[in-house]
Amino acid sequence: MPNVEILSWKIVLRAEIAERNSDLPQEILTIAPTFRHDGMPFEVGLLLSTNMGPRQFLNEINQNLPENSNTILGLFLNDPLLNIATESARLLKSGFRWVTNLPSVEQQDLDFSQQLSDVGLDKQREFDLLAHLKSNGFKIAVVIADGEAVSNVAKLNPEIIIVVPRVSDFAAGFPSPRQRGQAAQNVFQAVQDQGLTGLLLGLGEHSEIDHENLWPNCLNGLLCRPNLTSV
Repeated sequence: MPNVEILSWKIVLRAEIAERNSDLPQEILTIAPTFRHDGMPFEVGLLLSTNMGPRQFLNEINQNLPENSNTILGLFLNDPLLNIATESARLLKSGFRWVTNLPSVEQQDLDFSQQLSDVGLDKQREFDLLAHLKSNGFKIAVVIADGEAVSNVAKLNPEIIIVVPRVSDFAAGFPSPRQRGQAAQNVFQAVQDQGLTGLLLGLGEHSEIDHENLWPNCLNGLLCRPNLTSV
């Protein structure tokens, strides 16, 4: 089996929230894209069909990062070869307790998302699998792109909601703070309307970590853009 490369997505909470929640995860780990190009961000490359599936990623994690219950594992839950019952049992045995749907079909453009939905590989399938994982003892973070998905997310009552831009938003480079802030505000309003109490994170640059006052007020923290890491 080829070497499996891993991405680390650092989680940075607002200072007052971090003080009250010292046990929250500090990163998400996902598989890294196998296809690389200077003009293609990791967030987009993860969605290409050239990537190895979650099984290889979980093998790597279980072999090299045992008993780490405070790391969120990001899985492409729409992989038709993913046996969620087998893998969730294996993760629980290894001490993992956090899972998220990253990468997600929510990141795809709306037209392509509809095509995926036509063959049963839509965001609802991801949400159903997250519900299954939560019912089996996992804590969950849910990746969404806009407020339209929040009504379905409410049924999961997730501990964390993460706003990640769609692929089309990367067309001119990484989305601006204003663009990301508007999307986060739309999600926040929908979250308020649904009465959800979990933390709300938005995707951000590492350079934004030290400028908490510039984060959108609706966010409880940042999910930093991913870097290659070793486990």
